[in-house]
Amino acid sequence: MIALSLLERINRFKSLKPETLKAISEMGFQKDFQPGQTLVMEGDPAQFGYIILTGDVRVLRRHLNGRIQILARFGPGSPLNVISLLNKEGTNRASIEALTQVSVLALDPTSFSRLLATYSDFSLTFLRIFAERITQMTELAANLSLYTVRARLARFLIELADSPQSSEGWTQDEIAAQIGTVRDVVGRLLREFEAENIITRDRQKIRLLNREALIKEAEQEDF
Repeated sequence: MIALSLLERINRFKSLKPETLKAISEMGFQKDFQPGQTLVMEGDPAQFGYIILTGDVRVLRRHLNGRIQILARFGPGSPLNVISLLNKEGTNRASIEALTQVSVLALDPTSFSRLLATYSDFSLTFLRIFAERITQMTELAANLSLYTVRARLARFLIELADSPQSSEGWTQDEIAAQIGTVRDVVGRLLREFEAENIITRDRQKIRLLNREALIKEAEQEDF
C-alpha cells in the first residue's frame, strides 16, 4: 500500500477520481533505488510497472557490440515499463537505470491490468501516455534515418534547452548514444558549435547562445 498523499503529487493523476486513487493506493507500493542501480533489465520478465515519485532515470537498449542506445530520460510523474506488463511475451523491452536516488510507485501486472479494466479514467490516462510515447519513438526513428549527425545533435540541444529539468548531467557518451553516433564525433561537433558562438559549455552544462542558428542546423537532412 502507498500513501494517498504521494499519489496526489503525481501530475498524471491529477484528473483521477478519488475512488481510482484509493484503488491505486491499495494495490501499489513504494520502491526506492540508489544512483546507478538498475530498476529494469532488458529481456527479464516484467515484474512491475513503475511511476516515478522522485528522481531521474534513463531508458536504454544494449547492443551485442557493447554500445548502448539511450531512448529517453524520465523524471517525476513519468510511467516506466508499463507497456511491458501488457506484452504477450511479458518481458522487459529495455533497461532502466537510476541516475539519482529514485522512489517509484510499483504495480504488478495483475494490479495494473485490473486498474485498466475497472477504472476508465485510469485507462484514458494511460492511453494518452502511450500515444505520447509512440510519438516520441517515431521522432527518434526519423531523426536517426533522415538527418545528419550534426543536425541530430542540434535538434537534441534544442530539446535539452526546452527541458530545463533534464538539461544537466549529460555526458558526451550519453549524448552520442542518444543521437546514434560515437563520443569523438559529439566532442568535435560541440567544439564546432562553440567556435561558431552557437553554444557555450561549462563542464556538462550546455547553454544556447544562438538558437536561430541551431534551428537552421537542425533542419539539415541527410541526402
